[in-house]
Amino acid sequence: MTILAVIYVINASLLLLHEIESAYVKEWEILKLPGKITGFLLLHIPILLLFFWGAVELGKQNTAGEIIALIAGIGGLIPFLVHKLLVKKKGYFETTASNIIIYFNVLTGLAAVILASLLLAGKIT
Repeated sequence: MTILAVIYVINASLLLLHEIESAYVKEWEILKLPGKITGFLLLHIPILLLFFWGAVELGKQNTAGEIIALIAGIGGLIPFLVHKLLVKKKGYFETTASNIIIYFNVLTGLAAVILASLLLAGKIT
């Protein structure tokens, strides 16, 4: 398993943990998303499929896996941007566990973006 694959799995796992918490706190209400829980769940089907597909492609060590790792890396930054900067709401995503997930997601997201970008640009192999 490559270092990018390890970072990818950790990043995707942290994102999924955040989404579990998001369902618990009814994030669709915070962000005013349509469809309530049904819409929230349907929104996550392509995300889950992308995560699994990315893991398969990274296992093959090909460009598709690196592109998906780059996308997932950017995704790792979104919980921080949304809940700590743009839509910070008192009492939500403030527990120690939530903060650990969000801040570690920033680290793994940045690492995935940097590493995937370097691989895609041919700067490293």
